Amino acid sequence: MKCRFLFILVLVELGVLTGWSEPGPFVKFPPTVDAYLERIQKGRQEHAFKPGRNFVKWQVSARAALVELIGLKQMREEFADFHPRVIVGEVHETGAFTRSLCSIETEPGVKIPFYLLIPRSASRDNPAPVFLAPHGHDLLGLHSYAGVFRTEEHRKKVMSKHGNIAEQAAKRGYITIAPATRGLASEVSIPDLKGRHGNRPCRAQLMHCLIAGRTPVAERVWDMQCILDWIEKHPAADPMNIVMSGNSGGGVLTTYTAAIDARIRVAVPSCSFAPVAAKGGYIFHCDCCMVPGIRNWGDWKDLGGLIAPRRLLIVHGIEDSLHHRPTVEKVFGGVQEIYNSAGTPGHVLLKWGASGHRFYPELMWPFIDQHSRGAGK
Repeated sequence: MKCRFLFILVLVELGVLTGWSEPGPFVKFPPTVDAYLERIQKGRQEHAFKPGRNFVKWQVSARAALVELIGLKQMREEFADFHPRVIVGEVHETGAFTRSLCSIETEPGVKIPFYLLIPRSASRDNPAPVFLAPHGHDLLGLHSYAGVFRTEEHRKKVMSKHGNIAEQAAKRGYITIAPATRGLASEVSIPDLKGRHGNRPCRAQLMHCLIAGRTPVAERVWDMQCILDWIEKHPAADPMNIVMSGNSGGGVLTTYTAAIDARIRVAVPSCSFAPVAAKGGYIFHCDCCMVPGIRNWGDWKDLGGLIAPRRLLIVHGIEDSLHHRPTVEKVFGGVQEIYNSAGTPGHVLLKWGASGHRFYPELMWPFIDQHSRGAGK
């Protein structure tokens, strides 16, 4: 079985499995709709990176514009005098690490629960790298990532996709945080009363954010940055070695956070790195990941470019029906061009797993372990 799996991986890397490599469109709209979408989705691309631009100046202006566009600037101004408060829960002993369920109040009345996993090897004299792992659309997401299973069925479902990524990180020596993602975890969701938003709490979050001048993306990035502010002061943590990774919606959050916050030294978005829309007009990401006017700003190649020259590994599954391999590879080419302009072409990689919408530890951990302790070099 192991040999068969390795053989599939080799075929994927060589491009032999071409079922997902066909150049055709991901979807096909009626001609009149297709023409309409092509016209309106172009956008002004005001902060898209173009060859010949000064890389550093572009990053400064593009990042500032992104922070304003998603509503994060508004949140920073609104909470300038607010001080997040962390409550550390009871510490539970495990074999290789301790685990505690904590919470952080990131804005008045909004408490984000998170698991804190600390390897036994971490100490003030031996600080450990930090691993921040936000989850995607999973009501039990933080529990899934931390390996705290509610039922045997929950455990089997998570482990079948290697979804206990925070637990894996702690066992590898990382101080790990598995936070609830706002709008996606049951603990921090806005109920969709009367089903007005399709009985989808994440879409309800989007609607409530929009009327307030925010986006769910901004709220989630804000939460992650508040957590980073706290963990970088932890006596056993190495604030110069912070890794971030999540699958699906957690990967979207990983990309946005790393694009905005340079404290993330290694970013590994899983099954999530796709442009706003395919060439044929199809929108890849969930409603709750939408940013109004994003195409007037740029696109996902530019988000990836804001992470340069730091380390970026993009991971996808060849059987993931939510994404389109030719489109992903095209946007990756755009990210590569920006990394080339930064003078660090080897700092960004795209790897394909042999299955679907899930984590691929065998692709992630070699990259993370190699670069987290020497990130930025």
